[in-house]
Amino acid sequence: MKELSVRVAVAVIGIPVLVFILLKGGVYFYLFSVIVALIGQWEMYRMLEKKESKPNFWPGILLGQIILAIIFIGMQPYLAVLAVFSLLYITGSEMFRNDGSALLNVSATILGVVYPVLFWGMLLYLRLYFYQIYPLPHDVGGMFVIILFVAIWICDTFAYFFGMKFGKHRLFERVSPKKSQEGAVAGLIGALLVYLGVYFWQIIPITLSVAIISGIIVGIVGQFGDLVESWFKRDAGVKDSSSLLPGHGGILDRFDSIMFSVPAFLILFWLLP
Repeated sequence: MKELSVRVAVAVIGIPVLVFILLKGGVYFYLFSVIVALIGQWEMYRMLEKKESKPNFWPGILLGQIILAIIFIGMQPYLAVLAVFSLLYITGSEMFRNDGSALLNVSATILGVVYPVLFWGMLLYLRLYFYQIYPLPHDVGGMFVIILFVAIWICDTFAYFFGMKFGKHRLFERVSPKKSQEGAVAGLIGALLVYLGVYFWQIIPITLSVAIISGIIVGIVGQFGDLVESWFKRDAGVKDSSSLLPGHGGILDRFDSIMFSVPAFLILFWLLP
């Protein structure tokens, strides 16, 4: 009961702040993204160190911040050039570093840049440039991302409570012993209900097909992201990615589903006519 009270208290404080940042967008969300990336990378590198790798912390952090800055100022085409030079820099610095396994260290450093920074960077891109990705009469990027957070929260809530009540078949026992197939299906239904509600009430102007596909993305890809993060933690032998948010774990624990969902949304919008 005490843990639940702490979770609720953190949510009561955190949710209004997050909604404000998402609605304001711009430099507000960029600075929030900087904080999320820094903490997320620290959590990821910390888990990787438990597997006897030695990620090159500061080059990884610097590269992550450069990626976010490039996205913020709208110079995305230069990301490919940055990727090439970054690979050269990380491998070169590791050669002079000479500390443990070069293969493990380089791989760990790059993984900490891709997840969480590059994945979160896609959310930053979606928030800032939604009007270019999905042309609408006015910018609804902030509301779209808020709905995405709500859908993930409903999906998680449905999956948890239905899984607790009716779960009999394990979803992926080796990765997360408590998650059930019944809970996963309930989570998918919950996400679909959110986006169907958005469509029928026209909270933002999306088509029925986009609403259904969006619900499927959150209900499947989002839950897959949660499984992946659980898999990483289990492999590293930790319960939470950190104890930053009392009752909620760390940044990776809170934002794993959204970081995996956003790339799927970008693919969806790029494929739309």
